[in-house]
Amino acid sequence: MSSFAIPITALYSGFIGIYAILLQFQVSTHRRLMAVSLGDGTREILIEAIQSLHANNFANVDSKEITTPFGSKYWELTRAVRAHGNFIEAAPMILLFAAIAELNSASPILVYVALATFCIARLLHAAALRTTRAVGLLRAFGVLGSTLPIVALAIFNTYSGIRAVFGL
Repeated sequence: MSSFAIPITALYSGFIGIYAILLQFQVSTHRRLMAVSLGDGTREILIEAIQSLHANNFANVDSKEITTPFGSKYWELTRAVRAHGNFIEAAPMILLFAAIAELNSASPILVYVALATFCIARLLHAAALRTTRAVGLLRAFGVLGSTLPIVALAIFNTYSGIRAVFGL
């Protein structure tokens, strides 16, 4: 038997940590290529739009000239930022809930399935964000597969906590 108190969570925290670094590297690479020091390029889009309007003496201002990151040269950066951000928003929660469940004698199968499902779902989600419009079944499976394991572990932890607190 392992000397780790939470070996399953320890294993998956390594996978999740490595994947977070890979996503962070993508963001850094896109920022460097686009000469954006902070954010997703929205600031740069606005600066470019204002410079263009100023160059034309603000004549014939067409709101279509001011674009959003979607469809702009910064779109790849925006997608990388969101893939990383969405991952970072959920990863600590799943790891915390898995560690609590594992410490409270949850079935190892529950913890393995929850963490494996989460990892696969985050890969699907990031792949979906690389598609043209970043919508569709791949992203839906990514979101659902990320959310359901967190919900399952939250329910287990709540149930275990109630039993422990009230001696049930």
